[in-house]
Amino acid sequence: MTQNDWQGRLTGHVADTVRRHRKERGLSAQGLADACAALGYEIPRTAIANLENGRRSSVEIAEIFVLARALGIPPIVLLLPIGTAGAAEVVPGQSLPIWDAVAWFTAETLIGDEPEPGTVDEIIFELRSHAAGLNSLRKAIAFAEETRRGTSLMRDPAQRARNADMQAKLDDYVRQYIIDVQDFRARLRQRGIEPPVLPEDLDYLDLTVDTDGEIHSVDGTR
Repeated sequence: MTQNDWQGRLTGHVADTVRRHRKERGLSAQGLADACAALGYEIPRTAIANLENGRRSSVEIAEIFVLARALGIPPIVLLLPIGTAGAAEVVPGQSLPIWDAVAWFTAETLIGDEPEPGTVDEIIFELRSHAAGLNSLRKAIAFAEETRRGTSLMRDPAQRARNADMQAKLDDYVRQYIIDVQDFRARLRQRGIEPPVLPEDLDYLDLTVDTDGEIHSVDGTR
């Protein structure tokens, strides 16, 4: 077996996956080419047809990203046979069980098996934890707002009082969650890890207020 054999098998998997997802979405090769162009990177219809027909021996990294985005699938699906095979040939002649291959590719870490400090795997672990924290904060905010709306509709004074107490506790919980996320982002920066850009609804987490009441971002700009 040669290196080209393995490369050909990888390319074949990409081709099969592109074809399958393209057809599932009712796209022609030209339709997929148009979708790629709309993303800012042109992949001609002939290039897509040649890939699917086995006339190409390789695929560029840029094409992997754009094809995956145009098809609405994670790029890893184009590279590994997720859901269609029990193992994946990750290097020539060496296969891994499919989950082990996915975990290696994504630096997935099982709970209770944290990666070694200072490694790339640890950085990805921390970024994944950050994403989980933002998701939990969003849910806490949504629940607090839903409770607030419900309380505003109540007419019974005793019930309103009980809900007001619960609302205060929920608001405190949200405030603490905000502090925890802000502290986590600060610790990442102190370690030289740039945290992800915040979504618009949570961009206030990186704002600070100085003693003069001026609002600043964490980098000092106003």
